[in-house]
Amino acid sequence: MGKLVQGRSKNIDKKTKKAVSTIIPKQPGSQYTNEQRRAVIVDYLVTGNISKTADMNNMPRTTVTGWIDSDWGHELLVTIRQEKEEELDANLTNLVVSSFEQAQDRIDNGDFRLVKTKKAIKHEDGSLEVSEDYELKRVPMGGKELVISGGVGFDKRRLHRNQATQIHGQSADSQIKDAIAGYIKLYQGHRVVSTQKNCEVNE
Repeated sequence: MGKLVQGRSKNIDKKTKKAVSTIIPKQPGSQYTNEQRRAVIVDYLVTGNISKTADMNNMPRTTVTGWIDSDWGHELLVTIRQEKEEELDANLTNLVVSSFEQAQDRIDNGDFRLVKTKKAIKHEDGSLEVSEDYELKRVPMGGKELVISGGVGFDKRRLHRNQATQIHGQSADSQIKDAIAGYIKLYQGHRVVSTQKNCEVNE
């Protein structure tokens, strides 16, 4: 845990390190550097425990408590917390964008499935040997999968727009049936059965 938190402490953005010099007042004669004070504040922000923070940094608990309760300690906590929230928000945004791109790719080009195949090998004596194997192929998503993907995306979009997600008027079953019918019609000419068996003859 200590190594993990200390690793996180080293990853604080440069602008936070710059803010340290302006937030923490000069303390002539102190045995501790501003870098140590910053590390303590970050470790406390991660652990939420004064005793654990003191042990991790080999410092008296009273020193850590004094720093955290000080005006500059509170200000630095707010600054670092805001920065980490922005960093987390950016990471989550990247995750969402990547997930949507992957989902769209599978809707457009099919999902990856293991398809069972057969290969016939003709021997010199004229006999045939059939071997079975599995091949990774892209298979169009089924109607149920498309409905679920579309429904989740639709609800999340409405939430993002601060719109209601509750279904009124037409029943949920009726809407699902209509959606399935629409997807089936859309993909009717591109349907591939995932259990399709291919057979090749090699001499």
